Amino acid sequence: MNVKLKLVLGLLIWLAPAVYSNAEAALTQLVNKIRPAVVTIVVYDVNQQVASIGSGFFIDKRGHLITNYHVLDKSYAADVRTLDGETYPIKLVVAENKSVDLVKVLVDIPREKIRRIKVSKKLPEIAEKVLVVGSPMGLEHTVSEGIVSSIRKVPSVGKFFQMSAPISPGSSGSPVINTKGQVIGVATFQFIRGQNLNFAVAGESVLRLKPTGPALAISRWTFNNSLEKPKLAEELCRKGYSFSINGEAQKAIQFFRKAIEKDPTNKMAWNGLGYCHVGLDNPQAAIQAYQQAIKTDPTDETLHFNLANYYIKLGRQQDAINSYREVIALNPNSENAYFRLGIVYNEIGRLDDGKTAFENVIRLNPEAASAYFNVAITYAKLGHYHEAIKANKQVLRIKPDFAPAYNNLGLVYGKLGQSSQEVSAYKEAIRIDPDNIPAHFNLGAALLQKGDKTGALDEYKILKSLDKETADTLFDKIYY
Repeated sequence: MNVKLKLVLGLLIWLAPAVYSNAEAALTQLVNKIRPAVVTIVVYDVNQQVASIGSGFFIDKRGHLITNYHVLDKSYAADVRTLDGETYPIKLVVAENKSVDLVKVLVDIPREKIRRIKVSKKLPEIAEKVLVVGSPMGLEHTVSEGIVSSIRKVPSVGKFFQMSAPISPGSSGSPVINTKGQVIGVATFQFIRGQNLNFAVAGESVLRLKPTGPALAISRWTFNNSLEKPKLAEELCRKGYSFSINGEAQKAIQFFRKAIEKDPTNKMAWNGLGYCHVGLDNPQAAIQAYQQAIKTDPTDETLHFNLANYYIKLGRQQDAINSYREVIALNPNSENAYFRLGIVYNEIGRLDDGKTAFENVIRLNPEAASAYFNVAITYAKLGHYHEAIKANKQVLRIKPDFAPAYNNLGLVYGKLGQSSQEVSAYKEAIRIDPDNIPAHFNLGAALLQKGDKTGALDEYKILKSLDKETADTLFDKIYY
């Protein structure tokens, strides 16, 4: 064997264990950082007997802890056991969201004993590596790993993701961690009929938890819940959503219909029924269910917003406009409703109304780059070129490396006959994004307009490897 080759192979063999060791060391370091923030939850019944075990994690230094709603449901007391073996009582239930199976509690624990984990609102990517730290089957602070296999969004409920990291009894409420050590989800349920069908509610639902009333001791919280008439309906709803998240719409519909039989005013059951009919492509049934959900609670802006989004999908723009206006009537500060309204207005050619909608977004949020970008496009379509330039520059103030804004700037400069600025803008877009097809095409056309046929041909050659159809269009401009 060649001496150099032997040396290279020897070096690779020598390096491989070191790389693997470094990866293992990084993982161990991450786990060691996370585990002190995770607790085992021991739940007691009315007779002070252990009823179940779950998991949870601290999110701040005040002692607030997150777990699943179902972990504490029907309990009369609960303790948390920390990594060092110490036990502390859960003092109060602070906030809850039954729909996504989350609850926030306050633990009576000295602040110096608290270790917390940061929660991220960012959704994970498909195939992203995740860790789950919890107490499956009572085995405290067990670590499992896997990848994210799919992401599901349930309107009016929240976002969930499926992962291959295993969940077992006791894992409920465990934090799902990314490689940066951030909580991106909370383990919530396992679909028993399948293999590796383990689900987590996304971290953004944790960040959205808000108190719905005064904080209550667990026993009082459970007593109040027991007085609720729609309790059985909520259980059926929860089962329905578990099936719908898993893509089994027909099975989910059965549970939502049973929930509605038990409680015809349960808006989440009607909303879930609508969501299932959307998945089954039954528009009339979906709209009727969504409208019934709204009838049960006309003040819920999210229900109006979801119906509006579905109208957009169906191409019913005017109905969508009416629904978005309902959202704004309920919440005049809804950026999302104004933004979607602007998009719909532009689609149907009502540019002035679209401009006003986007300007309302900017009024509410001066850092909304997407609103500036869309209002710039609207200004350009209305022939307000100087306003379009200002709006695009605001986009670039907020997002300096946003290539589409430079491309749009080039188009506006072209309309004003400012060819040098036009070319410079396209070149900046390409510098940021070398594969930006519109910018290459527009640059080629602008160079041709200036009499630079060679430069235009250079752009044609680049486009040939990016998009043949666009390249052919530029070629026709150059020679015909």
